[in-house]
Amino acid sequence: MRCLTLTAALVFAAGSAFAASEGKFSQATVNGITKSLAADGCKLGEIHSGSGFYTIAGADCADGKYDVTVDTDFKITDKKK
Repeated sequence: MRCLTLTAALVFAAGSAFAASEGKFSQATVNGITKSLAADGCKLGEIHSGSGFYTIAGADCADGKYDVTVDTDFKITDKKK
């Protein structure tokens, strides 16, 4: 039940940013990116894909907005203000 609640919270948090990219990314991808960002204290921004990575533009973090890059395993590889 706890896992289900956490998943629902992550999906809800991703809702507005995901809506802008709806259809481009699977729910599993959005969930993986959202979970990785949350572990770093950030909320999802707009997702863009590249070759072997995703860039999240305008991720809202505790100390400001960042463009965050994650690899296909959803590990943060770069974070720029």
